[in-house]
Amino acid sequence: MIDLPHDRLMALFEISHRINRISDLQTLLNEILHSAISNIGAERGLIILTDEERESFHTVASQSLEDEDITFSKSIVQATLESGQTSLSQDIKSDVRFKDTDSVQELHILSFICVPLIIPETNRPLGTLYVDQRAGVKAFTQEDVAFLEAFANLAAIAIKNTSTMERIMNENIRLYREVEKKYEFPGVIGQSELMQKVFREAKQIMDDDCTVLLTGESGSGKEVIAKAIHYNGNRKAKPFLAINCGALPETLLEAELFGSVRGAFTGALDKQGLFQAAHGGTLFLDEIHHTSEVMQIKLLRVLQDKEIRRVGGTKSTKVDVRLICATNEDLQKAVQDKRFRQDFYYRMNVVTINIPPLRERHEDIPLLAQYFLEKYANEKKKSIRGFDRKALGALVKYDWSENNVRELENEIEHAVIFAKDSETIKLNDLSDKLKSSAPYTREAADLLTDEEGQPLTYDKFEKKYIQSVLSRVNGNKAKAAKIMGIPRSTLRGKLRKFGLGQ
Repeated sequence: MIDLPHDRLMALFEISHRINRISDLQTLLNEILHSAISNIGAERGLIILTDEERESFHTVASQSLEDEDITFSKSIVQATLESGQTSLSQDIKSDVRFKDTDSVQELHILSFICVPLIIPETNRPLGTLYVDQRAGVKAFTQEDVAFLEAFANLAAIAIKNTSTMERIMNENIRLYREVEKKYEFPGVIGQSELMQKVFREAKQIMDDDCTVLLTGESGSGKEVIAKAIHYNGNRKAKPFLAINCGALPETLLEAELFGSVRGAFTGALDKQGLFQAAHGGTLFLDEIHHTSEVMQIKLLRVLQDKEIRRVGGTKSTKVDVRLICATNEDLQKAVQDKRFRQDFYYRMNVVTINIPPLRERHEDIPLLAQYFLEKYANEKKKSIRGFDRKALGALVKYDWSENNVRELENEIEHAVIFAKDSETIKLNDLSDKLKSSAPYTREAADLLTDEEGQPLTYDKFEKKYIQSVLSRVNGNKAKAAKIMGIPRSTLRGKLRKFGLGQ
């Protein structure tokens, strides 16, 4: 085992800290390759990744001192992938393994190192990191090999994490578009079983004229479902009108709903009400629990007689309107407490559909977040296309109890506004309440930072790494030393140095 000098250990530390901050895969690959070449002093370098079945491999990043097409010896790469061990030749001309290989001779390679990129938990190389010399400036040493092997472990983790994150982002986008196409409910997104139940119930009554009561917490999407019922049903060619019953005093609410005649009250004009304006279509009455008993009696009459009378008028007018009401209160309890008329309640809720709060359907959050991200990124002309792992984890973990989907939408708009120039929303782009709820993860990058996300000193990094390995093997020093690739005596010295294992 070769002990790397301090400058190379520090180089590994700095490189690891740098590459774990990159979220774009191609940028990451290029940075890994540049770091390897510059620290080894190689002439050329390539990163070669395999496909899932390991039947083929291809170059995903390359760098050369010459402006030319990069070619490489497939036999060298194949041997490294099959063995899972580093291939090194300090002088190919005298190396019996390769001196007769046609591709090596044609490429005029003098010295090379080919290191497998292996995730620590698996034995399967996802590719190789390859560097070589053709100009004869230097021959690679065992110290170069030790550095590249340590570096390749860090690089493999970073490549795997970034590839996984990109795949998740792309899958989220695909799922969102699939769901949107499948259900064709404008603005309605949800793959959870709870939302599937809402969709099934809504589809059942889209072409029916029955009165509907939508229940659910504030911001859960009741008006969105009301619009979906209207715009996918047989009334979609007629108006959809909405009013919040808690936003107006009773006199003005009555005039808004039924219309008024001039002089009926101070400032009254001859005006058509929403019931007439929505003739043939749908009228959505939000926060229906705010209506008075008198207003409930008048609405009950409309439902029974299908006609309205303007405020101050004497003539009744027939109306054909489907009524969809919504509330975030328990109307059954309100009826029991004599705060809501029982006859109106039962006439109003022929069909009741409950919209579940967002905290009960966490699997819908990535789809909703992606939908709002695309909406506001396009609106604000930003090139953001997804979320990194920690940001998405914080969004999914948060309970959204204040305002449900509306709160999530506001959070995403806020993040898009304040996001730095990047392709992804990061944890720091979210509001403080989201950051404080972010889930703790033990990824490789976390070994390099303290609890506040700041880079560790080298000693603290080494101590944290040793603690992590010991924890994984339940304190078994022999196993820990083997994983770290150091003698047990060296590990014992480090334990004494950091006051561990006493």
